[in-house]
Amino acid sequence: MKISIHMPAYNAESTIGSALKSLLRQRDAGELDIIVVDDGSTDSTRDAIGALAATAPEIRLLCVPHGGISKARNTALRATRPDTDLITFLDADDLSPAGRLARDAALLKADPGLQFVYSKIRFFDLEDAEHLAPSATSHAVDGWIGQLGQALFRREVLEAAGPFDETLQQSEDLDLWFRIFAEQPKYAVTEEIGVYYRKNHGSITENRRQFRQELMRTLFRHRKRQPKLGELGLPQGFISADHMAELRTWVK
Repeated sequence: MKISIHMPAYNAESTIGSALKSLLRQRDAGELDIIVVDDGSTDSTRDAIGALAATAPEIRLLCVPHGGISKARNTALRATRPDTDLITFLDADDLSPAGRLARDAALLKADPGLQFVYSKIRFFDLEDAEHLAPSATSHAVDGWIGQLGQALFRREVLEAAGPFDETLQQSEDLDLWFRIFAEQPKYAVTEEIGVYYRKNHGSITENRRQFRQELMRTLFRHRKRQPKLGELGLPQGFISADHMAELRTWVK
């Protein structure tokens, strides 16, 4: 199978090497096409990508002027090869667990009607650089929060949902999820870890004020667009109970 992984990157020189290596070790899953979109980085991010790409033809580097994560994601979508079977995402400061792509691809191959596989996320703060995973001394919390790296999609699912909203600098992933679930897709939920999410103070979600503003805008717009889908329009269990409870307080 042909699997495309989309990675937006902005000033990620310290982590992107590990992120890419965590994908390259999964060549057994199929033919990988790792599309890295450098969103106008001002550090050495491009050099770090280029050093790996020189020996890994799976990596494609696209450089664009700084325009935000939604524009970078759409650049990757447009660059996806038409013969791609599956698509997933990995942020430049996160890690992909060993064997994850092969595991989820096997589920999709076994059931042609399945549209995506959705796994758990593990938050961590300390990396084991040798194993490209959370270290033994790292804090770790598992759950479901709707992060795009948790899912492996058939290409057609994302094509039907449409592009990312480029007016959003945050919550662009939640906005996409709303549009995906509006089509009532068939999907599988696993207890396995789909992505290691690095908890650090450089991430965009650390800007809590902007995050809450854009999340509320996304929620209200969704309710107006799809009122028949209920309070949030997300299936039970898609987001862990504590995260779902917080979202509900924002839409009353």
